[in-house]
Amino acid sequence: MKKRIALFTGFLFLCLFGAMAQHEDNSPFPFYIGKDYVVVGVSCDTSDKELLEIRKNILKYSSIRFTEFDVIRSKSGKIQFMSMEIDCRDGYKASISHSFEKGDKSVHGFIRDYTRTNYDRAFYYGDLTSELSGIERVTQAIEESNQASE
Repeated sequence: MKKRIALFTGFLFLCLFGAMAQHEDNSPFPFYIGKDYVVVGVSCDTSDKELLEIRKNILKYSSIRFTEFDVIRSKSGKIQFMSMEIDCRDGYKASISHSFEKGDKSVHGFIRDYTRTNYDRAFYYGDLTSELSGIERVTQAIEESNQASE
């Protein structure tokens, strides 16, 4: 059962990454800034170029600010430890830190949902591969929005 959940989660992330067309590479992390959602995630494979792109676009296209954003890399270039503090400047704040162990394929970050729906998670932070993150709902909404604009 856990294998099925892991495979399903992996498939959802592949779909998510395709939907995150705002980022030019096929990188293994979610990054999306839109009118209704802001999604930022960091995996052990996130490059310095991608981290810079995140920070630059967050400053340019949203009111969200990082009050801290640090990574420690191994000799191989993979992220071993990541720490970020986020201030959405509307009452939502979070501190996220994670140590990536060898083989860890998780993605850690946050989702800020600006839609005014009955959904009870306007702000989620932590492990985006978690069932609780709502990433499936965000992915579906982004795909529907992209289809409507075509």
